[in-house]
Amino acid sequence: MIMAMLLFVVCLSDGLAARAASAPSAPVLIAEAKYDSQLTHPYNNQTTQLIVRWKPVSGATAYHVYIRGGKYSKYTRIGATKTTAYKLRNLDRATSYRIVVRAQNSAGLSPCSESQVLKTARMNYDQAGWQALCRITYHEVGTINTSAWDRPIVYVADCCVNRYVSAKYAKSSSWKTYYARYNSIQDVIYKSGGFMSSAGLTKDGATYARVTNRVKTAVYGALYAKTELNNIANDFNIYFWCNRSYKQTSNKIAYSFKIPWGYFYIYRSYWG
Repeated sequence: MIMAMLLFVVCLSDGLAARAASAPSAPVLIAEAKYDSQLTHPYNNQTTQLIVRWKPVSGATAYHVYIRGGKYSKYTRIGATKTTAYKLRNLDRATSYRIVVRAQNSAGLSPCSESQVLKTARMNYDQAGWQALCRITYHEVGTINTSAWDRPIVYVADCCVNRYVSAKYAKSSSWKTYYARYNSIQDVIYKSGGFMSSAGLTKDGATYARVTNRVKTAVYGALYAKTELNNIANDFNIYFWCNRSYKQTSNKIAYSFKIPWGYFYIYRSYWG
């Protein structure tokens, strides 16, 4: 009886040792945080930085992060950490990256996690800038939250982002002299005269608390050059507001949308 118990204890301890010596399981990456968060895209560094996160793996002592995309033509180990998040730095602007993570313990490395694709932004913005973009888009066409509004919402979101992008990054001669004087996207929106001031938006009820998810989705798509809202592709043009439509025989193509206080027209201006 005593021998049987001793044998049981030995087998049990050997089993525990074998399990402890096995490599950890693959990490599970946490989904991208798109809105009202800098968990994935750190404010003011979205054009060059991304943050990848994953769930903790039992028994892991470290995690290794691999990246592919941009200057990395194949998966490259970019760093390691003992935490469950890693900040990817010195990335290219408006570029998609595929990321995998492996856990490590004394027995070795886990299999790779499933890959996650993250994209750097076309422009940097802070929290106030994000809210400014959403508020002006909401004010212009987003006050009715139905799918019929999706196309104008996408186009207005494009307009807000593209004006600043073309001045700061694309250096379009049409916009650089004017918009380059502003330090941030909210300065362009609130102070340039091309949009409404923060006070004017508030007076009209365009507060950030009222911005719909449709508008946030469209603005996110414009910032990251992604087709996010109802499969409507961003077209990277700059739009203007006017009180009449332009004939199709001109060099501008008119879009007309009904809004709560009447009609207005968005026309495409070919530039650059």
